[in-house]
Amino acid sequence: MIVLRAAILAGLLAGGAMAQGVETRTLDAMALNAHPSFDGVSAAFVTGAFDADGLYAANSVMQEGAVFPPHSHPDERLSLVVDGVMFLGTGETIDPATEIRIEAGSLVLTPAGTVHYMIAREGDVRILEIGSGPSGTAFPG
Repeated sequence: MIVLRAAILAGLLAGGAMAQGVETRTLDAMALNAHPSFDGVSAAFVTGAFDADGLYAANSVMQEGAVFPPHSHPDERLSLVVDGVMFLGTGETIDPATEIRIEAGSLVLTPAGTVHYMIAREGDVRILEIGSGPSGTAFPG
């Protein structure tokens, strides 16, 4: 995985000036839907959808203590931590000793097929996930 600093990108994606033909969204003003399987995780699409061809962007919030367990995706994902701190680990077992602490303004590129997990250990976390569909989520086992 690649981690990059992206404070400027975070500002642009979180909302900006309106230009002709350009649509903007303010992420923290979007209505989110609770994840059906994981407590404390909610999301909404900014654009596109996992099951559609083309670009998608999902605005997700993990409440403090929420865990999105080990899983993988068929596509590469670019995840921008917009607010808070996300802890990211790889592999089929949650292991705090090997997690990476990712602060707001940082990007993570997760290659297709990489088993990974995310935890909100230090407060709520807002993440913008960007990829190309169709996509999906597979859980090991």
